[in-house]
Amino acid sequence: MSNQLEQSELIEKLSDFKGQWFVVNCITGLEEKVRDDLSQKVITNNLTDQIFDIKVSSTTVTSKDKKKKNANKFPGYLFINMVMTDETWFMVRNTPGVTGFIGSSGKGTKPFPLTTEEVSKMILNTKLNASKSIKKAEFSVGDFVNIIAGSFIGSSGKVIKIDETKGVATIGIEFLGRITPTELPFENIEGNS
Repeated sequence: MSNQLEQSELIEKLSDFKGQWFVVNCITGLEEKVRDDLSQKVITNNLTDQIFDIKVSSTTVTSKDKKKKNANKFPGYLFINMVMTDETWFMVRNTPGVTGFIGSSGKGTKPFPLTTEEVSKMILNTKLNASKSIKKAEFSVGDFVNIIAGSFIGSSGKVIKIDETKGVATIGIEFLGRITPTELPFENIEGNS
């Protein structure tokens, strides 16, 4: 039931976009500057009825010293919701820092837009993942656990390390006669009772 609800919410969000989504390659590290330049060119060239949204896909990461900061999820790429015309295509391609559209074979051919599935994974997923809750560890370092999903299903091992922020644990699993540290999500692990 909740999967159906998520799917209907996703379809509703996709219908909010007026144009189609395209991926633009740009110089890595200049994504926000290129986005700002493009946004200004849209206004200057009176193309607000053809270019609707320009996104830099960012996510929050936690550094080793436990500080949170924004990082680009797809470095070197912008996502543009637009109507593909000769004018919009030319304007975007000729913006400083843009190196081209993804999905264009070159030689003057226009790119293919992202599919609904690609849009949901690459653009909307950032928002959907923000509310995703991470399962709590029901085991401690040193405990023996069973692997209940994934490549090592049916195996057991000792918990070496737990990372609550990522929702993963490092388990020492015997593989080919050696104990191999393997990182697994909490939902793939069950306490050995």
